[in-house]
Amino acid sequence: MMNNQDKNQTDTTDEAFVSKTQLKKESKALQAFGKELIAMPETKLMQLPLNETTLRAVRDYHRQSGNIARKRHLSYIGKCLRNEDAEAVKEFLREDKFSQLRSQVAETKADPLDKMVRDLQEKGDQQVQILVEQNAAIDRQALRQLVRNTNSAKDDVKRKAAESKLRSFLENYLVD
Repeated sequence: MMNNQDKNQTDTTDEAFVSKTQLKKESKALQAFGKELIAMPETKLMQLPLNETTLRAVRDYHRQSGNIARKRHLSYIGKCLRNEDAEAVKEFLREDKFSQLRSQVAETKADPLDKMVRDLQEKGDQQVQILVEQNAAIDRQALRQLVRNTNSAKDDVKRKAAESKLRSFLENYLVD
């Protein structure tokens, strides 16, 4: 027969007891979080509140060549993350994703002509070709020259002036 004191001891040990299954689930969750960290660019990793050991482990993952080695290293990253404040890191990532969404929304609300200028700068001749196919009245040679000028401008003043010329050129052809 159990006395009252033994009963109290088993109650407290039950509260502190964590099953192997629960430990494995937590480990898998940390490894999944490690996969998210591995996919991040280096600049974002440097902003995260992680200690040097964890950062080194995440960087070293990409040096692993074999699949089994990567899997083993991923479990090591999970082990390193046990020592981190994972909630603080996840909160930082949530805020970062929120700021990215905000910038995307602002970008979609921006003037469509600004988006077209940005696309021309980024994609170059491909976007020029698409624009000429959509509107045959556009002077291809002049458009390509304006795009080249905006991309080759070295200082901000010249780049802004070239972008302004490109923008007014597009306004003339697309508004008419």
